[in-house]
Amino acid sequence: MLGLDASLVLCYRDEYKQCLKEQRGNFEVLLAHEWLITEIHKGNTLNLNGCKNDVKYKLFAHCTEKTALANSENEWIEIFSAFDLTLEKISVGCCGMAGTYGHEKSNLENSKGLFQLSWQPKLAKLSSEQVLATGFSCRSQVKRLGHERARHPIEALLQCLN
Repeated sequence: MLGLDASLVLCYRDEYKQCLKEQRGNFEVLLAHEWLITEIHKGNTLNLNGCKNDVKYKLFAHCTEKTALANSENEWIEIFSAFDLTLEKISVGCCGMAGTYGHEKSNLENSKGLFQLSWQPKLAKLSSEQVLATGFSCRSQVKRLGHERARHPIEALLQCLN
C-alpha cells in the first residue's frame, strides 16, 4: 500500500501489524518517498531523463514524519536530485495544525502562534512555487494562515514530468 500523508500512513503501518498480526500477509505500507527511493536505489529511474528546471524547492516536512522517519528529508533531497531538481530542507517545528487540534476553537490561538513562530517567517521569504510540504495538515495550515498553496513534493515531480 502506498500513501502520501505521513501521519496516516504511519498509523496504518502500525495498526495493520497490531490488528492483523500473523494474518497480515506479506505487504508493506509505504510513503511515496520510501517507494521512490527504493526504486532509485534499484536503478529504476522510471524511464526519466531528468526534468531540470530552475526552481529551488524548499521542503517543509511534517513534524511526525521527521520524528518517526529521521532520514525522510534527506531521502526527498536524494529523490529530487535523481530527477535533476534542487530541494532544500527547511528547519521548522510543528505548523500548529496537528490533525484536528488547529481546528478546535479552544486551540485556535495556540495553533496560530505555533505557525507564526516557525513556519510563517520562513514562508514569507519564498514564492509559492518553491514551497513543498509533506503533511496534509501542514498544507492546510499554510493555506489557512499563510494564504498560500503549498504542494506535496509528488505534485512538483508530476508537474516537472508534464
